[in-house]
Amino acid sequence: MRHRLLAALVALPLLLAGAPPAAAATGGYAALGDSYAAGVAAGAYDAASGDCHRSTRSYPALWAAAHRPDAFVDVTCIGATVDDVRRDQLPRVPADATEVTLTVGGNDLGFADGVVACLQPITTDSRCDRALDETERRLREELPDRLATLYGEVRGAAPAARVVVTGYPHLLHTGTVCIIGTEPRRVRFNALTDRLDELIEQQATKQGFEFADVRPAFAGHGVCSGGSQEWITRFVLTHLWESFHPTARGQSDGYLPAVTAALAG
Repeated sequence: MRHRLLAALVALPLLLAGAPPAAAATGGYAALGDSYAAGVAAGAYDAASGDCHRSTRSYPALWAAAHRPDAFVDVTCIGATVDDVRRDQLPRVPADATEVTLTVGGNDLGFADGVVACLQPITTDSRCDRALDETERRLREELPDRLATLYGEVRGAAPAARVVVTGYPHLLHTGTVCIIGTEPRRVRFNALTDRLDELIEQQATKQGFEFADVRPAFAGHGVCSGGSQEWITRFVLTHLWESFHPTARGQSDGYLPAVTAALAG
């Protein structure tokens, strides 16, 4: 989630270990999706990826390093929407790919707008509610058809591949005193993540894809869980585009195990 999040956050006042090696996989692996797949906030960015900010600590890079596929095509990019994946990423998927992973949907719902409206210090309940109401509308009226179309095109692009579609983690820990949003806002934000993940799973299952649910691994590790327990960044004022993304630990201990299990299943 980059462009919307960056544009909104720059206006804010300044108040404020990987899996063990496994047997080599056959065929090629293609990684598609947004900043959560690219590994934004995990550091160690590949300079060749430019503004997409792909990290060598992302779950696709970690899986490829552990399983050594014959080819690894990583076209994930910060800010990617469903339409971006269809237009810019799918054409680069090899037709004989044997593994495909995909993380997308959050940018289509304006989750970045919700972060700004609900979680920054200078905001109001009414502003938060308006942003999340719009997220709910898009989730209900727009995203189901978009995902169905995309998943059908993924199958057409890689007909023999095992396709794993991931969901998103709860960004926020609840039940604690925290300066990041109020408790009701955090609860509602997480509830919307649940609805998004349920939709992703439903549409993926219809296409015969595997769904990797990362919420169990991230439980107790969202923002407001405290210190080293947090696998999600808070506001990163020096690099605003890294705000509210999984850390390197979130990629290696949150996303990677769920994706590995789904690809092996």
